[in-house]
Amino acid sequence: MKTFLIFLLLLPPSLGIMKMIQIYGKVTYGQFLVVYPFPANCSEGCFNLDYCILSWKTPNESCYHYSYLDRPDTITVVETGKEENSTVAFKTILIGTACPISYTEMDFKMTVPSGDTYSWKKTGNLWNLNGCRDGWKRFDRTDGVSVCMKTFYSSERIYRWIARENCKTIGTDQIGVASIMESIWIRAQMMKYKATTKTSLSFWTDGRFMLNCGASYCEFKT
Repeated sequence: MKTFLIFLLLLPPSLGIMKMIQIYGKVTYGQFLVVYPFPANCSEGCFNLDYCILSWKTPNESCYHYSYLDRPDTITVVETGKEENSTVAFKTILIGTACPISYTEMDFKMTVPSGDTYSWKKTGNLWNLNGCRDGWKRFDRTDGVSVCMKTFYSSERIYRWIARENCKTIGTDQIGVASIMESIWIRAQMMKYKATTKTSLSFWTDGRFMLNCGASYCEFKT
């Protein structure tokens, strides 16, 4: 029988119940970790910190916390046996008051103070978090930087500075376009709002156009 522990924090009914689901496992990938100085209270410490989405207590009694603020960092967790003496605890929200029968059938999803959610994807005995909020698209750029993108529709004309302020209110910012794939994705998002073939749409991004001309071509960059 697989063993897991649950720590509870009661929230308003509309938000469900915040829980720490602890299993035998380890983090196999996760670059941005926070060393927690009280390993005896590793999962409890994560439970009480808004930024923490996962805790890991290693076999040598070290404790690490992982923050959703370090987005879009990928985190990978693998299930292990009890003999390895390694435990991870997922912070998640469950609707209702009944405890789950088995964690293997659970969807680990964390609601952060902004109201956004982050979901873990389970494949076999692995869980992956891609670092982006649910509903946002991740792009891994050639310079090694990963970004999360989402388009927002306005039914009225909007100035660029207002659009940027709207982004900042949800903890984000305007961003430029770094690849053809990003441009294709943005266009596809815009087309969802195109009511007719005569509808004209435009969008604000960060950056400015730079013309890079070669012998037989011109390349626009932002």
